[in-house]
Amino acid sequence: MARSNRVGRILRHVLSLSIAPAAVACGIDTEGFSVVTCGSDRDLSDVRTAEELDFMQLVSIDEGGPSEEPRVVATFGTKCGSASNVAMCEAAIAAATSAQGFRLGQCVDFCPRHILVTNKGDEVEVLETKEAVLDLIRPIDTAVEAVLAAELAEYHVSCNDADEGGVRASGSGFDVLGTRYTEICDPIVRELYLLRINADGNVQEIESEVIESESGACIGRRPAGLARRKARGTTRVGAYLASVAHLEAASVDAFEALAAELAHHGAPRALIQRAGIARRDEVRHARVMRRLASRHGGQFRAPIVAKQAPRSLEAIALDNAVEGCVRETFGALVGMWQARAAKDPAVRRAMRRIALDEARHASLAWAIDEWIRPRLDAAARERVETERRKTLEIVEAEACAGNDPALVSTLGLPDGDAGERLARHFKVAVLALSA
Repeated sequence: MARSNRVGRILRHVLSLSIAPAAVACGIDTEGFSVVTCGSDRDLSDVRTAEELDFMQLVSIDEGGPSEEPRVVATFGTKCGSASNVAMCEAAIAAATSAQGFRLGQCVDFCPRHILVTNKGDEVEVLETKEAVLDLIRPIDTAVEAVLAAELAEYHVSCNDADEGGVRASGSGFDVLGTRYTEICDPIVRELYLLRINADGNVQEIESEVIESESGACIGRRPAGLARRKARGTTRVGAYLASVAHLEAASVDAFEALAAELAHHGAPRALIQRAGIARRDEVRHARVMRRLASRHGGQFRAPIVAKQAPRSLEAIALDNAVEGCVRETFGALVGMWQARAAKDPAVRRAMRRIALDEARHASLAWAIDEWIRPRLDAAARERVETERRKTLEIVEAEACAGNDPALVSTLGLPDGDAGERLARHFKVAVLALSA
């Protein structure tokens, strides 16, 4: 098990390489985009339609819940400007609604629906699907239409924010900067996208980067069946530490289940024993992190883990490659960084011990990988390696996004530049280990 025995030394080497800064580009270049300006209302003034209309009105039909009154979001033109019966026309516009409606931007919690009401002469029409709206505004030949197409594709385009919302002409179409949550439970991940919008309103993702990641998931090994529970606290630092304590406590279950599964599949006694030792380590880690979280106003929430039947060797290998060989191993590296960088001396002391333990857990992950790999067929080994590489890319993107300044200062978590260096050198090391 030569690979697993080298993990600690390799992590120390990666840490030493990452301490020296390096100028490496990280993220989408937002230069050249025009900011999407808007106040309380949206802008429909630059929406061009094949048939000239008197009036358009965008309405949110359940802004605060199904019982809420419709709210006018934007208008353009003169209501019933050429109608023969203005009163009847205005009444039809006021009564316009739908049981369907379309979404604008991403739906995360409550999802408001919209309709677009159009008027020409005495005719009032309700557009209640995104396809109907796109049919109205095609071809997409203005910046406002390109932004609307991106929002109809459920991307959020920020107003008055050059880093998270913008539009520019690109060939015969437009580029739009939009954001979307790609994970809404631990970790909570928000990504920025460079979107290309063509004349038909088709939206293509050209590039993406993680711009927000609230995650304690790199610390400890998450068990199968773990219920997602968002951490709480009176401070940002406390909430983060409570999240870490939650995941450390969940790792107790993870290693208990892993030991049982290894025994079920006839693994060497040494691997089973090491999983048992890791379980005891995680009991201590959870206790330490709970104390630190409490000091900073964090509220610990005990993990809820549903019992799982023993998994197949391939399922164990896939989980081990993601949670152990990548996330847990990177967590050990981040812990080493925190042991040097945290301003809170209690955090530095805690991370010195925890990082050493996590490095041993990482070595166990690679030892399990080494034992399982020959027992899988070629197709299964390829699937495991694909998941490992995919997770490496995710971890690199998360690290590049950096952490909240309070977490960087107090807890020593890496900022974007340091995270990029750690992830870049880590990726090279992991690919070498898995070769």
